[in-house]
Amino acid sequence: MVRALAAVVVLCGVGWATTAVWPADTTAHWQFVAEAQASWWVGAAAAVFGAGALQSWRRAFIYLLVFVVAVAALPRVPSPTFFDRDATPTIRVFTLNTSFGAADDATIVDSIADLRPDVVFLSETDEAEVQAVAAGTGYVALTTADPGAGGADGVAALASPGYAARTSAEAQLEQGVTRFQMPSVRVVQDAVVTHVVGVHAVAPIGTDRAGWDADLRGIGQWVSQRDKVVLAGDFNATRGHPRFRDIGLQSCTGRLAHTPTWPSTFPVIRLDHILTTGQCFGGGTLAVPGTDHLGVWADVSS
Repeated sequence: MVRALAAVVVLCGVGWATTAVWPADTTAHWQFVAEAQASWWVGAAAAVFGAGALQSWRRAFIYLLVFVVAVAALPRVPSPTFFDRDATPTIRVFTLNTSFGAADDATIVDSIADLRPDVVFLSETDEAEVQAVAAGTGYVALTTADPGAGGADGVAALASPGYAARTSAEAQLEQGVTRFQMPSVRVVQDAVVTHVVGVHAVAPIGTDRAGWDADLRGIGQWVSQRDKVVLAGDFNATRGHPRFRDIGLQSCTGRLAHTPTWPSTFPVIRLDHILTTGQCFGGGTLAVPGTDHLGVWADVSS
C-alpha cells in the first residue's frame, strides 16, 4: 500500500514538474497551467519525496531535506563572473513594482541613493509617485505614468542626470507590445546603441490568461527585432513559463539561481527580472514597505 501511494506521488510530482516544458501555444491559456509552471519545483519536491518513499520513509525525508536545502541555498550563493567588467560599458538598472503607488516613497528614494542606478523603472505606479521619487533623488523622469482605469497600467522611466547626459538618453513609450505602458530608453555608450526598457505584463489570472500570453509573446517579438536590449520589470512570469524563456535573454540575479521576489513578506517565486542581450556583473533584491514585490537591481552589459 505504501509503495503504491509513493508511486502515485512520484507520477503526480513528475507531471506537475514537467508542466514547465508544456508547449505554450497549446497550453498557456489552460486553467491552472501558469500556476503549476510557476511552482514546478514543488512537483519536483513531491517526486523526490515519493522516490525516497518507494524505499523507506527515512529515505523519503532525507531526499526531501536535501532537495529543499539545495533549492533554498542556491539563490543565496553569488554567481561567479567570467567576464572583464572594465572591458565593456555597463548599466546599473533598478526596478520596482510599487503596488498601485503604495510603496513607501522615502524608502525608494533611500534605495536609489544607496544603489545609485543609472536607470530606474517603477511599475504599477502613478505620476505623483514618480514626481516624488524624482524630487527626492534628483533623477530625471523620462516618461510620465498613466495608471489607467484599473490603476496598474503606469510604468515610468527615470535616469540619473549624469547618465542621461553622457548617453544622450531619449525615451519613448512603445506601443502595441504589452497592455500596460512600456517605456523604452535609448542610450549610446562607446558608440553602442542600447534600448533599456521597462516591462509590466498582466498576471495570468481569471480572464487575463490570454492577455498574459500575448504580452510575453509580444515582448519576445519586440526583442527579436532589436540588437542590444535590457528589459527590467514585473513580468508576472518565472523561468518555469515557456513563453518567458522564449524571450531568449540572459537573466541577471547575481546569484546561482533565481532569488524569489514575490510575495515580499515570504518570497517563493521570482516575477521581477532584469534581462539582457549582454552579460551580468552582479545583482540583488531589496525590500520596500508598502508593496508586495521586492525590488531588483543588476549591473549588466548589453
